Amino acid sequence: MDYTEAFLPELLIWLSSIAVLALLLAVSFRLNWMQLYKRGILNVWLFSVFALAIVWMIRAGIDDGYNVHLLGTMLFALMFGWRLGVIGISLVGVLICAWGNILLQNLPLTILVNAFFAVTLCYLIFLIIEHFLPHNLYIYLYLSAFFGAAISYCITGTLAAAMLWLFGLESWSSLANEYLPFLYLMCFAESFLTCGLLTLLVVYRPEWVFSFRDERYLEGK
Repeated sequence: MDYTEAFLPELLIWLSSIAVLALLLAVSFRLNWMQLYKRGILNVWLFSVFALAIVWMIRAGIDDGYNVHLLGTMLFALMFGWRLGVIGISLVGVLICAWGNILLQNLPLTILVNAFFAVTLCYLIFLIIEHFLPHNLYIYLYLSAFFGAAISYCITGTLAAAMLWLFGLESWSSLANEYLPFLYLMCFAESFLTCGLLTLLVVYRPEWVFSFRDERYLEGK
């Protein structure tokens, strides 16, 4: 979800920009980029960023510049882990902005909501399921990937829409009655995309999926 109309006060734009830059630098310095390149993950990650940016271009919008589209945050969280997931979704936002579909002044807020908040939420859902439930392939695919994607999509979309209400661009009753129901229907598309792609990946390219291990989900089952 992203914004194409100006609505943020200047102070918040500057504060969010500083926060995003600081967070991205902190996350980037914790990654061993050379090791990722040697393992072949970096090429997969870069291709996924570009492909997801194209998916983000398939969108629906409302009058006040709030655009809804598939996010792919659970897919990135499970494929690449929290750090690469956050940076990857952030780069997707940068690409969309460079292509003229997000105002530059709204980019920091878009990154905070869609990258830091959404990917963190997705990874927390995965960790909670891993901690409390058996390590089973079906639990991984259907709970973490399918239902986890749906839950995180609905929460992230509600937060993004709530920003319009907080800044007085749209009444909450209008959002709740005319917009959020359609947003929640889109969570099924997000779930099918995430679960379908992960199912293919764990079968044919399990080495590309950070959160998947054969010995954890398949051996002895």
